[in-house]
Amino acid sequence: MSAWTRSLDELAERLAHQGGRARRLSAASQAAYLKDARQVATWLEANGLERPEQITPSALVAAFRGLAWAPPTQARALTALRSWLEPYHAPGRSPADLVDRPRAIPPPVPRLSQRDAATAVGGAPRSAEGPIPQALELRDRALLEVLYGSGLRRQEACDLELAQLDFEHETLRVVGKGGRARTVPLTEPSAMALRHWLADGRPALAARAARAPSTVFLTRSGRPMDGSAIYRVVSRALRRAGRGGGPHLLRHATGTHLLEGARPGEGAHLRVVQEVLGHASLATTQRYTGVTTRAIQSQLRRAHPRG
Repeated sequence: MSAWTRSLDELAERLAHQGGRARRLSAASQAAYLKDARQVATWLEANGLERPEQITPSALVAAFRGLAWAPPTQARALTALRSWLEPYHAPGRSPADLVDRPRAIPPPVPRLSQRDAATAVGGAPRSAEGPIPQALELRDRALLEVLYGSGLRRQEACDLELAQLDFEHETLRVVGKGGRARTVPLTEPSAMALRHWLADGRPALAARAARAPSTVFLTRSGRPMDGSAIYRVVSRALRRAGRGGGPHLLRHATGTHLLEGARPGEGAHLRVVQEVLGHASLATTQRYTGVTTRAIQSQLRRAHPRG
């Protein structure tokens, strides 16, 4: 076994126990960390290094350049590389600690108008015949209303369970990134669409499953929907509005439309939007202010006598 293979196996073992029992890294995060470290190790080995102890900051920078990684990818990879290389270097002297984290400029938030969002979410066809097509139509309407009304991430919609719905208070309980839970209000159309789906659609699909599923949204065969199934539903709805994209475009729309408000001067406070979307940092939510500011500037230039 080579020194590289042994070090990566040790990294996998550490990642499996990192964060303690309550905040373990998700399986997806562990896989992403290992993938980053493995790619860097492969490049370094191909360029003459024999073991992790030989890695220098300049070698890491050369690896990033050789792998043609963009600044956001480099920034993400440095987190994985710190976990990987820490045991092989003196405290505070790991090469991953000595490489400056690239300052990634986030891309502009995609813009979806309130009219296009209404077309995508509320314009589903109503021509389904038969219990299963009708059930799928009710599911799609409820899914779209919840994604847009409450700003859920795609995986949050996949994981949403019946026990997390509270119709009495018109809220739902979501477990998001990092295991952070939040309570999100349901809009009236979301609550209504969910009631119709649960009463008149979901039982027909749940009956097709081998055992009773606990998730809210089900496939045609009664299994929990996965991310690709949800993407297809949203992508199809957005195409009706003449747009490409998926669930995250609806989530962006939730953030920008909350800040804009249904009418001028009625937008939500930035902190409220942060809570609804489940952002750990207010800086993430502030990305949406640029979109709404540009919309305001456009209206000002169109309406002001000196615009």
